[in-house]
Amino acid sequence: MPNRVDLAQFAEIKERLRSILHAMSEVVVSLSPQGELRYVTPAVEALFGIPVRDVTSIENLFALVHPEDREAVRHYYAAVMDNEFDEMEYRIVTPAGQTKWVHDEGHAAYCPDRMGQRIDHVLRDVTARRQAMDALASSEARYRDFFHSTHDMAYSVRPDGVFLDINEAGAHMLGFCSRDEALGANIRDFYEDPAERERILAEIQTHGAVHGRHVRMKTRDGRTIEVDLTARAKRNPQGVIISYEGIITNITELLENQRNQVLRQAAGSVCHYLNTHLMQILAAKDGILEEIESSADPAALRQAIRAYCQDLEAACAKITAVTRAFNSAFLTYKKEPYLDHAIIAIFDSLKPEAACPPPKSSA
Repeated sequence: MPNRVDLAQFAEIKERLRSILHAMSEVVVSLSPQGELRYVTPAVEALFGIPVRDVTSIENLFALVHPEDREAVRHYYAAVMDNEFDEMEYRIVTPAGQTKWVHDEGHAAYCPDRMGQRIDHVLRDVTARRQAMDALASSEARYRDFFHSTHDMAYSVRPDGVFLDINEAGAHMLGFCSRDEALGANIRDFYEDPAERERILAEIQTHGAVHGRHVRMKTRDGRTIEVDLTARAKRNPQGVIISYEGIITNITELLENQRNQVLRQAAGSVCHYLNTHLMQILAAKDGILEEIESSADPAALRQAIRAYCQDLEAACAKITAVTRAFNSAFLTYKKEPYLDHAIIAIFDSLKPEAACPPPKSSA
């Protein structure tokens, strides 16, 4: 038979345990093997939104479980005694209409007193974590949708350049028949200048990302393509780079169109320039014929023809300068696909002057 000291110690331990349970933010629910409510902590008020005095049966809590989860929760509670331990996450709806996520851990326990077996459940609010998970899943879903629907090349590579992932558009851009065929290849092999990738990685290391970098790449069949590259590093919690991911846009056609527009404008300007000096030549020719027909003074005729010849020589020099400049520019065509700066250099070097009018007859 326990003495008074033992009873006092037991009462002290019991009171200490009660204080701990009341201070917990988790809800503790204790049930008999038959499902009768034996105990519930006051934290039920914060989680379920009802006073602890109103929780007289486990059914009071089941009534607040989300209708879509209620049947599964009932089965879970009924099976804990047989499983000895189980856990589940489900939704509850408070009387105020707020939906919360609950993590419920249930385990069967045996008490060596008159109460015998019991089932204890510990419930805690995991709404914030579930919302974060849902937001992450939604973000990942949007990312995957963009990844596979964009016409640009979306990719992820290991630090050594081996593809971890690439969309179909990117695989086709590089000359592969399918995404599966591209996986395992190394993006380093598609840079026309391998040193360019090292410069890009150095910039990412310093600034965290690169935006709109103009890069020249080569496809699997050797074609050169001009691309616009945006990429960033992905790091682990320790700050170590574990991968690079980015978007590559093929701008070859865009630049080709710009180049063709420059060439069309240049051709129009050159035609106007040449026509000006050809008209000067024709005017000189007409002047010579007129002098021959009308001049009776041989000395004056020679002087007039000499002046026209100087004018012809000046016009021919201008035309020759244009043809030489274009010849020099187009010799570099294979090395430099985009000639806009070369065309501009041609006209900067010419400084065209107005055509000289043919001299008047001195006769």
